[in-house]
Amino acid sequence: MAVDKKQLITLFEGVGKAAKNPLPPSLWGYNDDVKDYDFDPDKAKALLAEAGYPDGFDVKLNIFSNPRDYMPQPKVTAQAIQEMLKKVNINVKIVESDWDTHLELTEHGKHDMAFLGWTGDNGDPDNFMYVLLDKDNAKMGSAGNIAFYKNDEVHDLFKKAQVEMDQDKRTDYYMKAQEIIHDDAPWLPIAHTTPPLAANKNVSNYQPHPTGSEALNLVDVE
Repeated sequence: MAVDKKQLITLFEGVGKAAKNPLPPSLWGYNDDVKDYDFDPDKAKALLAEAGYPDGFDVKLNIFSNPRDYMPQPKVTAQAIQEMLKKVNINVKIVESDWDTHLELTEHGKHDMAFLGWTGDNGDPDNFMYVLLDKDNAKMGSAGNIAFYKNDEVHDLFKKAQVEMDQDKRTDYYMKAQEIIHDDAPWLPIAHTTPPLAANKNVSNYQPHPTGSEALNLVDVE
């Protein structure tokens, strides 16, 4: 509630849409009924006081130094969040690392908060939800779930979805999981990026894929 997401989206230079779920809206199973967190610094202060931090606290934010598809300006974005959180008495120290070091730190849980993004591999919600938010993947030293978020109800929903053949039932499982994750708030989803794609006018039958892994076997060049 202390982060103005609309302001952050301006840093994505026109290739980002505000995110409210860990699953992108381009995939089936996305829960559009989830309501995004309000930007309300006063309520954020009240919640901090309720949690025992009336004077705020100090925290580190680990970021990667080079831009990535899902984070075109990591340092500037971190500095914007730093200024926003300062207004609710949360003092953020930004820790910048190269990509390999950043992965090592976050996989080993050597962070308070951290930036990370994801590009899907296969177009299935499991590739986002289970990989990034299941307790099975919150293992120190190899964590894909770098929030180290562990919720048994969410885990059960993910495991059911992995063995269910009915897509409608799987959708129900993922929809419910997104509601629980939103309430638990292990993440602050910032943006889903929409990178531009271009092709020469002589190219035909090119079909962009939401995971970014386009098949080129049907593409023709005149």
